[in-house]
Amino acid sequence: MTTVVLFFLAAGAATTLRVSAVHLWPGAERGTLLINVAGSFALGLMAGLTGPTVTIVGTGALGAMTTFSTFVGDASALAEERDTKTSAIYILLTLIGGTLAALVGIILAR
Repeated sequence: MTTVVLFFLAAGAATTLRVSAVHLWPGAERGTLLINVAGSFALGLMAGLTGPTVTIVGTGALGAMTTFSTFVGDASALAEERDTKTSAIYILLTLIGGTLAALVGIILAR
């Protein structure tokens, strides 16, 4: 039961962090990019962990903090505004940056 409560508290706090970060930077996609790359790094740091910590922090907090749907929405909005170059750069930065950040986290966790 404690894990469930902590899961929901972590998810709520992380969602608040994400929403705040997205609103801090002009152009919502910048905040989303930062949050998704940071979340990928943090999840990489958790590589090899097991138990309630992964459920609470990995799935609850980091799952709520990072957001694939907002990423896709931002990329689509940029493309619809006929800003396909910025949309493509945003997509590449998110995918490559997130992957590299996760790999660095995994390496540091070893």
